[in-house]
Amino acid sequence: MTPFVAEKAALAQSATQPRLQAALEWIERAQRASGDGGISKGYHLIRRRWLPSYPETTGYTIPTLLNAAEALGRTDLRALALGLAEYLLRAATPEGAVVHWADASSQPVVFDTGQVVFGWLAAYGASRDERYLEAAARAGNWLAAIQDGSGAWTMYQHLGVVKTIDTRVAWALLELYGHTKQEAHRRAAERNLEWALGQQDIDGWSRHCAFRDGESPNTHTLAYTAEGLFESGRLLNDERYIGAAARTADALLALQHADGWLAGTYRSAWQATSRSSCLTGNCQASRLWLRLFALRGNPAYAEGAQRAIMFVGRTQKLRASDPGVRGGIAGSAPIYGRYERFKYPNWAAKFYVDALLTLGAMKNGGHLTHVG
Repeated sequence: MTPFVAEKAALAQSATQPRLQAALEWIERAQRASGDGGISKGYHLIRRRWLPSYPETTGYTIPTLLNAAEALGRTDLRALALGLAEYLLRAATPEGAVVHWADASSQPVVFDTGQVVFGWLAAYGASRDERYLEAAARAGNWLAAIQDGSGAWTMYQHLGVVKTIDTRVAWALLELYGHTKQEAHRRAAERNLEWALGQQDIDGWSRHCAFRDGESPNTHTLAYTAEGLFESGRLLNDERYIGAAARTADALLALQHADGWLAGTYRSAWQATSRSSCLTGNCQASRLWLRLFALRGNPAYAEGAQRAIMFVGRTQKLRASDPGVRGGIAGSAPIYGRYERFKYPNWAAKFYVDALLTLGAMKNGGHLTHVG
């Protein structure tokens, strides 16, 4: 990190330490509010109530909490993370997958299952408890078995829509392959990544990147897709995937306002289709820019990441009387925006913590142990 960027990173980190603590406290409250050991999907501001547990996001919050435990010296966060892994063992279907939060009787979901793999692998890394690795392997076997010949997952999709965000499932399978050395896991990941490359336009925008056909993808899903491509490219040492992620990251960086704002949704050719901002997407973009900065050294990435982190931080309410609001990150800014309207989703807090921890690790010349 150049001295100029390092100095700015230090200032940004010192300014956000109370915000990091507050976001972690919000996640702890969301877990306690669920009543079943998982993390509540989030808090509904209008209804003033916590929503049921969300297995998918509970899964990829485990590595976040373990990283925070190591960075802050908090054994309580480690214990919380391992407790979440136990909840996911109970929540898994017989085939090793997980279902969507809104309907426990529904079929398993590909994306949700891939994100839970991150959680089990992180829990295994922290505890060496073989049950977590075995659960992750069962999930990986299921994912490989149901993949379409094209490389996409066409079955077991939330809302029945095939999505490029499954590059994040491919990334999880590659992390799993590092433990199992099962070729089926690696092959399934590479097939999906190749399919996803074919869905990307030359300017970095991806087709099949929205939750519903015909909708403009939001920055959350665009970043999901880029994250999966980047991290998979790093694991495979394949510049094609890293370059594809960089095209998306560069496009978002060019669209970022001076205060860190990004539109919540973009249709093809990067035409903004929302007047609100998706705060989760801003957090994910910041982490992606930091990862690219660490690889390529372009200070514009670090500066864009810091702008995004500070923008999201300005929306966080540290002294709100409502415990469902205090320390959380809303779906949109303003809160009545299109994405997770009037809600505080748990994954917004997760990705905000990830961004702050990544910034802190870079300042100290290190890296985060657990991924997801």
